[in-house]
Amino acid sequence: MTTAPPADPSNRSRLALRRFILVAVWLPVALVAVALVKQLIALPQLPATVAVHWNAAGEADGFAPAWTQPVITVLFGLGLPLLMAATSLPGLRRGDTGPTYRLMGAAAAAVSAVVTVSLTWTLSMQVGLDVVSQAPTVWAALIASLIAGAVVGVGAWFLQPAARPVAGSAPPAEPLTLAPHERVLWMRSVSMTPGAAIAIIAAVVLVAVSAVLAWTTGADTTLAWILTGVTILLLLLAATTLAFHVRVDDTGLHVDSVLGIPRFTVPLADVRSAARVEVVPMGDFGGWGVRIAPQGRRFGIVLRAGEALEVTRRNGRRVTVTVDDAATAAALLEALVLRAATRS
Repeated sequence: MTTAPPADPSNRSRLALRRFILVAVWLPVALVAVALVKQLIALPQLPATVAVHWNAAGEADGFAPAWTQPVITVLFGLGLPLLMAATSLPGLRRGDTGPTYRLMGAAAAAVSAVVTVSLTWTLSMQVGLDVVSQAPTVWAALIASLIAGAVVGVGAWFLQPAARPVAGSAPPAEPLTLAPHERVLWMRSVSMTPGAAIAIIAAVVLVAVSAVLAWTTGADTTLAWILTGVTILLLLLAATTLAFHVRVDDTGLHVDSVLGIPRFTVPLADVRSAARVEVVPMGDFGGWGVRIAPQGRRFGIVLRAGEALEVTRRNGRRVTVTVDDAATAAALLEALVLRAATRS
């Protein structure tokens, strides 16, 4: 009996990249192109002003020039998917794969389908209207767009290759040599990469500006409070996750935000093994920050790509912290666990 050789990882990566570009870039381009053709054909038969917003009862309550609908279709139906694709393409081009990339590709296609179907439907249903305020209810368009998004998203998911198998735990580090009563402390600090930090700060500023505009322009009070709450939440998340102190001592592993919270600890008695590993944030954890990996029973404090300390708990769960000199930290933890075992 013979077994087929394992698939070439480079072939899998190239296939993942090609399929991702197909569903996250070319499919939205095609959807927007079809939508634009239909909308431009309908424009001469539309009133100069059309309904663009409906209230909770499904009645038109917001209006704009008809030509804005094709513009919005391009901005959201193509702009949003391309923005989502831009966050994933660098990792895919480096040969990385993972369920996060597959999900981003499916989400980009689904967003484009929802936007193009909803905007084209709501514009087409106003053809021939004399009084734009009598535009039909939006429920049919909304339901159709959600169904289209679900169908396209699921199809885009299955069109992309399955994620790579989850990597097993790395081999434990070689323990350092410690004297029976020697006290040793290892400490490092780690901060988020400048690019990721700038992106987080930009998101906070954008939401904060939106909140200020909502309060000063007389927007709906509920929306203004929601934006204010999101701004505060993002500020707290940014302040508590941009940098951490990492410490290994005879009590175990300690990872503390520079503000003191959140704090994460793995007691020495709960350490099964420790190792130095390489981490790709998008592929392994779906992004940066305090993360739970989509597979593999891994929890991570992921502030950059590269080397990381990975501690496997006795229950098999793994805690991963991206930090410099991770090999020394892993070797010290192994030595401390070994010494504690000899004492018991």
